[in-house]
Amino acid sequence: MSSAPLGAAGRAAYSLRQRLLVLLIGVVAAGWMGTGIVAFGTAHQQADELFDAQLVQVAETLLAIVATGQSDDLAMELAEHQHENRLPVAFQVWRQDGGEWRLLIRSPEMPEAAVLERVGFDEHTLHGVLWRFYGLDHPGARYRVVVGQNHAARYHLALEVVWHLIWPMLLGLPLMALAIRVVVGRALGPMAAVADRVRGMDARHLQPLDLKTPLPGEVLPLVQALDALVLRLGDALVRERQFTADAAHELRTPLAALKVHLQVAQRARVDEDRTRALAQVEAGVLRMQHLVSQLLTLARLEPEAAHAHASLERVDLVQVAERVCGDMANRAVQRDQSLGLEYEGPCVITGNGGWVEILLRNLVDNALRYTPAGGQILIRLEGGRPLEARYVLRVLDDGPGIAAEDMDRVLTRFARGSSVEEEGCGLGLSIVARIVTMMDGRLSLEPGLPRPQGGHGLGVRVVLGSGSGEIAADIA
Repeated sequence: MSSAPLGAAGRAAYSLRQRLLVLLIGVVAAGWMGTGIVAFGTAHQQADELFDAQLVQVAETLLAIVATGQSDDLAMELAEHQHENRLPVAFQVWRQDGGEWRLLIRSPEMPEAAVLERVGFDEHTLHGVLWRFYGLDHPGARYRVVVGQNHAARYHLALEVVWHLIWPMLLGLPLMALAIRVVVGRALGPMAAVADRVRGMDARHLQPLDLKTPLPGEVLPLVQALDALVLRLGDALVRERQFTADAAHELRTPLAALKVHLQVAQRARVDEDRTRALAQVEAGVLRMQHLVSQLLTLARLEPEAAHAHASLERVDLVQVAERVCGDMANRAVQRDQSLGLEYEGPCVITGNGGWVEILLRNLVDNALRYTPAGGQILIRLEGGRPLEARYVLRVLDDGPGIAAEDMDRVLTRFARGSSVEEEGCGLGLSIVARIVTMMDGRLSLEPGLPRPQGGHGLGVRVVLGSGSGEIAADIA
């Protein structure tokens, strides 16, 4: 048993070319058939009118002949004439004597009994066949002529007329089908070119189709959509390769350090040395845990960016900040740090609540990580400009800050400030930058809280709800 070829996702595929050919040829054939039916009806109607006129003419001629008394050889002459006529006419001639009608002459097809009781046209069967009759009386009412014609003869004549009209069209139907096939093939040529171009694309180097031939207006949107998809896929592949390379590079060093510490712990002969080595292993595992968590967060943001506008909701920035402060408070206490929150009033935006929480959690985590013991971290929420639904989120600290020459670089993946001594993975600010971009916000770096020894720490300023979609590293 044969089966239809399967297309994408297991769906049964069909040939557009064959479907168009069947539909177009079917429509043409149906149109010609309809034309033939209409032509037959018209021809039959015209034949009825023509042959009815013939019956009237024959009846009038017969009546004139018998009225002059020249009916002796009439039956023989009409019988000879019938052999030459394609549509023979049968007849009866009646004469009225003493108030009764008497058959005078008749053609061989007619019976001796009267076939028509009144004058004018009438139709009924004769010998099981439908006939059309016409009766005509002499003005003196002495003679009546009845003529008739087999209805099948009229039908066959109309059919013959229609056949002469239809057979050239039937003969031309294969030629028409061939012409339709050629035209459809040429019309679908651009689609075949698009399919060949897509089939020949290199998955490692995705590029737009860049077709040189003109495209129909119905195919152009498909090609444009494919080009846009290819560009998005190409960008995603480039980001994936870069991410994989960076992650492999960043994971290589911690893994090597863990291996060294484990080897030291295995070879240690003194419990104090073994304990110190295992503590280094534990610290390395914690750093690896943080790095893997950041990598997973960054990897999760990439596919979600395509659906950024499908998951919008009302987000209360104050509630998000209070939740993050509550989660981070114990960590700040352990490091003898001050974690505070300031806000002027309700701050509600339309966005993705999960993204906002990840953004703020990364900023606070960075501040806690790089601010020394006894330092201060402040989250400040400010209302936007009048009549604008914009809110400013600031995370300020009095830590070492970031040098001016490192401002742009620290917003990229796995980049850290040159003067930073605390261990980290360099992904926190890149995650924040990615979320700000997806939320059409604005990110900038600025001086933070004043340090006791002079200078300022780091301040991160995020504008949400602005729709600007900008990222900058500025120093106020």
